[in-house]
Amino acid sequence: MEQNQFEGLEEVEVADVKPEEDVENLKEYEKLLLAERDREDNEKALNLIKFGCFNQKEETVVDFSKLEKIATPKKYKGLYTLYRNLETMQLEFIAELIENNKGAEDERKDLKPYAYDVIYLEAMDDETYKAVCHAGKNNVRTSISVLYKSSFVCFFVLAAFALYCFIYNLISLQGGFFDRLALGLYYAAPFFVGIFILLPLLVLVSIKYKKYKDQ
Repeated sequence: MEQNQFEGLEEVEVADVKPEEDVENLKEYEKLLLAERDREDNEKALNLIKFGCFNQKEETVVDFSKLEKIATPKKYKGLYTLYRNLETMQLEFIAELIENNKGAEDERKDLKPYAYDVIYLEAMDDETYKAVCHAGKNNVRTSISVLYKSSFVCFFVLAAFALYCFIYNLISLQGGFFDRLALGLYYAAPFFVGIFILLPLLVLVSIKYKKYKDQ
């Protein structure tokens, strides 16, 4: 009887112990959240650069104790590292300016920077950021759409002019039909060559444009 009581106590103690795997999963979960935050901030920073929401300055001193480095797949333009201001949560791209160290093969990594090129990104709430992205993407999409339609208009104008040149020479030139046909093709040849060059390019542009619209 006493043995059964002790067995019951042992079962309660074991049940109260939290498995180590739960703690490990929680830590990995936190890592995933931090990685997602860095990814979103990197995407936000690149969009703000694209839409001109930044102010660029050369600073002689930067207090890195107030900054948190953000993990990114690569540096912006191969030079700028992304940081987060821990006080204001403002995002900043920072590149070290080092004398005689501009990508040469013999660059000195032991030299200290004489200044920093800092790109201060505009601090804005999520609602404002989404509105800026929406407006910016609409403007870019409109420009691309106008360029896409204009290229087709120019193509058909060129084709119409080539056809007009060919028919005009075929009718106005003297000689037999085949002679006039040959001369008409000869005079209109530069336009037809341009058409044959532009046609596959327009097909490629159409495919790219449709993919862009789907995105």
